[in-house]
Amino acid sequence: ENMGRGERHELLNRLAVLLAHLLKWRFQPTRRGNSWKYTIEEQRRRIKRLLDENPSLGPRLEKAFENAYGDAILIAAREMDCDKNTFQSACPFTRKQALDYDYWPD
Repeated sequence: ENMGRGERHELLNRLAVLLAHLLKWRFQPTRRGNSWKYTIEEQRRRIKRLLDENPSLGPRLEKAFENAYGDAILIAAREMDCDKNTFQSACPFTRKQALDYDYWPD
């Protein structure tokens, strides 16, 4: 049970970091660089690996995605030094887009 909880926590954290960087990518196009790009790519790979290794997380992915977006707003607002209300309350990315290696928000 503790292991499952840890994996759920890791999924939530990785999704939050991924979504925060996707927000930064969209809202600060002049600051895009390899650091953000590689963080996005890394989180996508790690999330995929985590889901592959823990199929029981699959049914929890949608709820984790929703919860992670709230955290992502706070992370992005802190790192961008902006008001959290800069970002819409509903995630602007679908789960499929966020996890798609070829998706880069404009």
